[in-house]
Amino acid sequence: MFSELTEKSSFKAMRESSYDRSGGNLDLRSIKPGETLVMADIEGPGKIVHWWCTIAAEKIHMFNRMLVLRFYWDNEEKPSVETPIGDFFCSGHGMESEIISLPITSLNRGKGRNCWFEMPFNKRALMTITNEAEEEVRSFYWNIDWQKHESIKEEILYFHAQYKQEYPTVQGRDYNILEAVGTGNYVGTVLSVEKDTRPGWFGEGDEKIYIDGENHPSIWGTGTEDYFLTAWSPHVYHSPFSGFSIWQGCNHAGDKTTGYRFHIMDPVPFTKSIKVDIEHAWTVENKEFCDFYSSVAFWYQTEPHVPFSSFPDAEKRRAVRPEEIVYDKHWQDKWGMKLD
Repeated sequence: MFSELTEKSSFKAMRESSYDRSGGNLDLRSIKPGETLVMADIEGPGKIVHWWCTIAAEKIHMFNRMLVLRFYWDNEEKPSVETPIGDFFCSGHGMESEIISLPITSLNRGKGRNCWFEMPFNKRALMTITNEAEEEVRSFYWNIDWQKHESIKEEILYFHAQYKQEYPTVQGRDYNILEAVGTGNYVGTVLSVEKDTRPGWFGEGDEKIYIDGENHPSIWGTGTEDYFLTAWSPHVYHSPFSGFSIWQGCNHAGDKTTGYRFHIMDPVPFTKSIKVDIEHAWTVENKEFCDFYSSVAFWYQTEPHVPFSSFPDAEKRRAVRPEEIVYDKHWQDKWGMKLD
């Protein structure tokens, strides 16, 4: 990484941003309900190397789940990235939390968001955000830094990120984080768990990674907290490749957890297909907790990719219980909550 700074560069540094085209300082964009905002529509070949954004959406108290990112590479019809913005930046349940890792950081309690994953493209990069809430986003700012190249390798691996959820998980079936077909590298996940009514520790669930159609996983872990590189139950912490941004416990209905794990130094390659699962279990008796799971998988692969499964609508993406989250009018009507 640093050695490249001592060599002559073969690209031109470029930026797409929300800057005020009139020359003033009104650098924001508002996003109306149902509106899709184009952040970047770039002609290639090129490579996105960093993007920053921040959001002010006081009237949408769960905006992190209501705003959806969709990125398209080289004129594809189906997105290669489809995820709520909060989960992409390692904060689940519609909450905001600080993140400090190598590929993703969210500073000032989650306000200043940065992504450092490289995203190459040959013909075109289209990056959008859609407001699926019933209220307007007051302010959205962004800077997307990219490199304009004369040429990019034809057989590049394209960046992908996919959101999934099971509310609740199914007894006897592992939670599926990713299923992809093609050639590429699995590079990590964000996993969020909201406890259902049964108290107890869910995190003895092992991760299982099946490579190129195998029946028995090549990679079988020893527990959820072990996969996120800590031990003896979660705690809020941050490191270059893993951490827990949210940990409220596991003994009360509605307790929420979000962990992130990035395989930057230890990517998992596949040549035909990959399947990434995780158990939702406790103790050697393998008792299961059918809690509310959601995730974002990150990987690189050749195109075309298999189109993603149907994306859950805004109402279904809401956390099940409103504890510890200030919600919008949906929950005011449902629970009689008084909002400030």
